[in-house]
Order: sequence, then structure tokens, then C-alpha cells
Amino acid sequence: MYNFRALAIALCLISLHMGLSAQDRKSENGFPNPMMPGMMPMGGMMPPGGGMMPFGGGLNHFGVEFAKEMPQDEDRVVKSESDTLYNYYVENVKFGQPARIVFSDDSAGVTNLPEGVKVEADGAYLTITSESTAPLAIELRGKTENGALVLNVNAPLKLLFDNVTVKSQRGDAILSQGKNHVYAVLAEGSVNELSDCHNPEMPPMFGFPPMGDRPDMGNRPDFKPGEMPMPFMNRDREENPEDYHVQYGIRMKKPMMKKKLKIDGTFVCTGPLTVSGKGTLQIQSNNKVGLKSKASLMLRPGNDITVRALSGKGVNAKNELYMYGGILNVDCSFSADKALTCGRNMYIRGGHTVVKAGGGESSEGVESKFIMQIDGGVVEVAAQDDAINAQGDLIINGGEVKAYSMVNDAIDANCNIVINGGDVFASGNGMPEGGLDCADEEGYRLFINGGTVVAVGGRHSMPDKQSRQPSIQWRSGNLEAGKEYAVKGVCVYKSDRAYQMGGGTILFSSPELQAGKPYTLTIDGAEAERIESLSAPFGTAGGGRWPM
Repeated sequence: MYNFRALAIALCLISLHMGLSAQDRKSENGFPNPMMPGMMPMGGMMPPGGGMMPFGGGLNHFGVEFAKEMPQDEDRVVKSESDTLYNYYVENVKFGQPARIVFSDDSAGVTNLPEGVKVEADGAYLTITSESTAPLAIELRGKTENGALVLNVNAPLKLLFDNVTVKSQRGDAILSQGKNHVYAVLAEGSVNELSDCHNPEMPPMFGFPPMGDRPDMGNRPDFKPGEMPMPFMNRDREENPEDYHVQYGIRMKKPMMKKKLKIDGTFVCTGPLTVSGKGTLQIQSNNKVGLKSKASLMLRPGNDITVRALSGKGVNAKNELYMYGGILNVDCSFSADKALTCGRNMYIRGGHTVVKAGGGESSEGVESKFIMQIDGGVVEVAAQDDAINAQGDLIINGGEVKAYSMVNDAIDANCNIVINGGDVFASGNGMPEGGLDCADEEGYRLFINGGTVVAVGGRHSMPDKQSRQPSIQWRSGNLEAGKEYAVKGVCVYKSDRAYQMGGGTILFSSPELQAGKPYTLTIDGAEAERIESLSAPFGTAGGGRWPM
């Protein structure tokens, strides 16, 4: 049966817009440059052919195109065995000649298996078992829409994806149950698809016959006086009497009970997982999670990964998650779960990450259970709940970060928020939510030491007095849609998102702001407020004391 509530929520979301000013000047890599001289256009940045999350332009945040243009990140291989990330690089493991699995409809051919490695096959459902400690490489090709691969290997495992499609009807598409490292290598130029089984169809409502035409009781040859005929029974096949029961005086078929299946996800590894290569991996998750490591997960430059979750999480690592490059698109628009999560620290060094989480009020975009550190790359998140959340410190040292929340905070940390660089745009809901929210009620602080920051919402955490870069907080009792709010010559913000009930606050911070200098605040170019001497580390305007 269809989930009409989820569909209704999705239809509501597509009517919500937030337009921000776009700029025409391009950077060297073809993307619009977010740093015009003396100005800061935030939002609405769309490269030719799509790519950047369009936070403006009247487009729907939960139906935008994913990233398409591959970032040019340097893929540095750790060569020192003393480095904690040494084992995350497939180049540091010596593999022999790969075994080969070729899927073909409802069957699969397996060749070149090393001695001591066994295979069990049930059509295209394969189980590979090895007790050897020698590293094992397996090349995957072909297509099946009724198959899966289970791996019980207690050694480093390399899976080379070379134009393979695996769609399971029984559970996971690929499940590695060994605790050693798995290296998923996407062959250059290859397109690979994985899908776990769909949820079994829900049974009809108990006690009611299925929908259909009313039976013609008068002409039924099997009709007996005093007995209600079985509705819509197929008389051309033999029926099992045990499949039927009598309820409300009607003999009808028992409803089919939903079969409980054990599903870990679509592509799941018990041990650490690294994805590398220059191919494409498309994952559709129908159950718990699309891409999961029950240890840690690393995504390297060059790969192009898209995860669409109809239910459950999109991408999850039980421990650390390293986003070091490539494209990562995570779509949880119809899932009420969190999109991109890890159980410990998250490190984003490069790449282009686009996350949509709009299936329910608890749908969060990106979450780490401890520290989240963003050093570079592009991170664009639109979520129903918090867009970006760290339960420890959240540190932004560089890159472009755009976060949009429908009903909560755009960027939220349960400890400190530290912004040392980069371009940061955060749009949160109205009071008591906001764009930037640290746990200031527990003694944690917001530090702005560098970068260009625009945050809008009902309220924000106050920049701490030890912040090394000045900020301006501009409060309005009626932050209107369609107007341009600017710190003249420094920053500009334009949105069709209004903040009326409780008002709204815009936070501006830029390396061009200097303590002790005067600044003019404008609305649609006309002077609205004036700060005669900007104090350090922040100044306020428009609403007197900023509400805590």
C-alpha cells in the first residue's frame, strides 16, 4: 500500500521556496564565484547544467538536481604505516589475480576462485566463503534483478565494480560479514547499480474482501443455497481450503501476512569500507540503510555516489566517516530518517556533498555523534529538521557550506561551533530556532575567527568575545520576503523566506569587517540602520538587545 502521509508531506515540501541572490561571475573551475569583491552573494549558485544546491531562484529544496561536475580534489595516498589511515588505502594491500563474478539474469558465473575459497549458489544469489588470511580480490560484472552477494571473508577484500547491477528480491544486495577492510573500487567510466528488496506488499485490511466486481451469485455453478460464495475466487485453479476462513458469515481468503525479512541494508560491510575509483555507484535503499559500514567509512576523490533511501538512513558509519572527495548525493526526501550520519567523528576534506532529508519532522541532513570538521569541498544540505548537527564540536576551516532547515536549526552543535574560514550560509526556522546554534545554555560558545558567514533565523548563538573576526547581528521584528538586506559594501542577503512571528535575525561576518569603523545597513539599497563604530567581536542593530 502507498504511504499517503509521506506523499502528502513531500507534496507540501515542494511548495516551499527560499530565493537568494545569484551572481554571474565565474571562478576558474566554472562555478559561480561566491566572493565578489566587497560583496558576498549567498545562495542561488547554479553552474551550467546544474550541480550546486539551488537555495534560491524559486526552486524546491527537496527536488533539486544533484551534483554532477566532478570536483578536482587531489587523491593523496597515505604511505606511512604509522598513520592511522594507512589501512584505508587499497594501494597499500597486495592482491593477487581477481576472481570474477558475472551476473546474468537469474544466474551467475564464478571463475578463478583461489584455493580454499568456496561458493554456494542459488540462482544469482551467491555466498562466498573463505577462511584464508590472504587478501582476496573479486571483479563484479553483469546484471541481475533477482540476485545478491554475501561475503564471509576473514581477510582484506577488494571488490572491483565494473558495470554491475545487483537488485535483490530477498534482502541486501551486497553484504560483507567479515571484520577486515573492504575496498570497493569503481572501475573508471563504469556505471554500477545496487538495490535491496522492496518491502513486501502490505496485506489487505483484515476481514474485508479484496476490491473488485460484485460476484454474480445467481449464475455461479459452485453456488450452494445458504452459503455465500467466495468473492473473486479464481475458479480456474485448485484452491487450498486452509487459505480461507469464515468471518461475518462470509467465507473469504485469509489475508497474506507480511513476511519478516532480515535486512541489514543495500551495501553493508561489518568491517571498515573504503570507496575509491573513477566510476559511478547508484544505490536505492528500500529498508534500513543504503551504504553502511559497521566500523568506519572513507569516500575518496573520483567516485560518483548517489544514494536514494525510500526508508531508513542514506549513508551511515558506526564509527568515523571520511569524505575526502568525489561526489556524494544522498536523497532521503521520502524517508523520515537521517540522511548522512556517523557514530563518532566526521571529517569532510573535499568533494561535493548534496543531502536532502525531507520525509518527516525528525529528518536530519548530516549528523555526527562527536566532532564534525569541515576543511574543504562543497557541502549543501536541505532538511526538515537540523540540516547539519554535531553532538560534539563543529569546526569549519574552509570550503563552502550551505545549510537550510525547514523547522529547526540550520547548523547546530551540542558543544562549540568554531568557524575559522570558508563561506558559510545557514538558514534556520523562526524563533526559537536559527541559523547557528551552539549549546550556549550549557556554557559552550560560537567562535567566528575567519571566513564569510551569513546566517538567518529567529535567533543565533552570540559570537563569543574571544572571536577574532567581527560580526554584525541585525534584528528585525518583521524580516520580509523579497527584500535585500545588506551591510553596504560587504555582504548582501536576499530571500523570499519571511520571519514575522517573533521576527528574524541576520548575522553577517566577513574578513572585511573591521572593529571601530562605521557601517551602513540597507534594505533594498536604502539606509535602514547605522553602526557608528563596530565593536569587537560583534555589533547589533535593529532590535536593541538581541534576545537570548
